[in-house]
Amino acid sequence: MKKLLLNLYYWPMLLLVTGVAITISPVLLLGNLLFFRLPIDRLIRQSIRIYGWFLIRMVPFMAPVTLDDQSGGFEGPAIFVPNHNSSIDPYLFGLLPLDNAFVTSWPFRIPFYNLFMHLAGYIDSTKGWHNVKEQGLKLLAKGCSLIIWPEGHRSRDGRLRRFKNGAFQLALATGRPIVPVCILGSRKMLPPGSRMLTPARIRMILLPPILPIGDPSNPDHIKALKEKTSRTIARVLVSEQEPLPENPQACPNPECTSLCQAGNTLTDRKTC
Repeated sequence: MKKLLLNLYYWPMLLLVTGVAITISPVLLLGNLLFFRLPIDRLIRQSIRIYGWFLIRMVPFMAPVTLDDQSGGFEGPAIFVPNHNSSIDPYLFGLLPLDNAFVTSWPFRIPFYNLFMHLAGYIDSTKGWHNVKEQGLKLLAKGCSLIIWPEGHRSRDGRLRRFKNGAFQLALATGRPIVPVCILGSRKMLPPGSRMLTPARIRMILLPPILPIGDPSNPDHIKALKEKTSRTIARVLVSEQEPLPENPQACPNPECTSLCQAGNTLTDRKTC
């Protein structure tokens, strides 16, 4: 019954809030032009953040969301690197009171969302690494943090997958810290392929920043930073929730215990 009530409440509210946001956007843009004069991309990013915050806070009595900041703080823009299990995950970053932009792909394919993604200066990952790097450098220089899904897409089974190089190469090129992020509970609420929400407690944990050291053109330096970040996230995923069923093809290296418990398979051993 609770699951049914959650869906009967949330989806109409999502449509209502999205409709209102789209309707008032021209007024917001005009007001900014006449009074505030903020850069358009920053204004849109702030508006999207508030939109995400509102959607996350709409259902606290059925699906409470907790932000657990264990980062200890950091100066200037950072590169947030979260695990990714659900289409809900991007909205969670509305809880962060700072200017941020996503490196992503699927929102650029959604009508209306596409327009706002471009206006906000979000980065379309399908346009290739050169574009991601160029746009990422510009945003970081403006003081805007980046959110990059290191696995590239949602995990279909909840297991942590092999990380791609982009976020770590960008961190080495700019000197900006990597902030590992663990998202727990979102897959239970809305797993990939499902259209029905299930009541669940979602927790987003910001972990201590990892300072990049090395040459962005050196594959070994990129790999070292990537592995350190992956192990950090994997250990927390294992310690904060019930371990996933043991994978018989998991990497046998004892130093990789936490990473393998989080789901890396034989095909992902390059991460270990």
